[in-house]
Amino acid sequence: MKVLVSPFKNPFINLALEDYFLRGGFELPVLFLYVNRPCVVLGRFQNPWSECHLPFLAESDIWLVRRQSGGGCVFHDEGNLNYSFIYSDGMIDRRKGVEWLKSALSKADVDLEISPRHDLWLKGKKISGSAFKQIKNASFHHGTFLVSSDLNHLEECLKQTLVAKSSKSIASVRSQVTRLHDHFPHFSIDDLIEIFAHEMKTSPETLDGSFLSRPEVQASFRSLVDWGWLWGETPLFELENGLTVHKGMLKNSGEGKFERSNLKEILSAGELDRFFPDFTKQELGCQVVF
Repeated sequence: MKVLVSPFKNPFINLALEDYFLRGGFELPVLFLYVNRPCVVLGRFQNPWSECHLPFLAESDIWLVRRQSGGGCVFHDEGNLNYSFIYSDGMIDRRKGVEWLKSALSKADVDLEISPRHDLWLKGKKISGSAFKQIKNASFHHGTFLVSSDLNHLEECLKQTLVAKSSKSIASVRSQVTRLHDHFPHFSIDDLIEIFAHEMKTSPETLDGSFLSRPEVQASFRSLVDWGWLWGETPLFELENGLTVHKGMLKNSGEGKFERSNLKEILSAGELDRFFPDFTKQELGCQVVF
């Protein structure tokens, strides 16, 4: 298994690369490792308003992202290492990847436990969460690994913007978390990459910019940053005032997107500021020139 390392910090680029590898863009299996700029990453079937503190994200230039896999909402920053085991097998073994990580780190005297949800725990607290995706001929198991992340930002980001009256979305399961640095301060993200590559009996390979010119990567990137995916894929939910939203569209106030411009006559100014803070910085940052 090759170990591929992304030099890019843009979460949309890294998810687009992961999708490209999954769909045949590279000989599988691979272990894909990457670090993202500060962002909150939603599971495929989650509600951003219920899962994270949108005003804080916008004020702090922390991006909002929706991934392809299910599972819960997670915080990424430069102190978190993301891993993705990508296999040429549509039937994934959900313990295989975490057992491999546990084994690799045990050789560095880091003893981890595997939870029934296939997360990794260190000294009674969660250090790594994971999720899965399967297509016909391939699958991936990807997750986070908290090394030195800002836990104050993590806690603030994962507060709710609103509590929906009813919702069809998948709610995150919250757990107490810990970081590798809290117990082993001498380890860096680069150290973990070397540990993982050594366990694979290979050297890590850093991707070059040529991958970004590939049409499949560009198409995946565009779909991930699109309003219809990021916001519009939110499952059915209802607010306390009776407003119902499904797939990003208003269902009882005339047809239209659930966005600020269509709600000025329905929501107060305070509600608009809370539900729809200014994400201009993210929008500008997503205008990548390939």
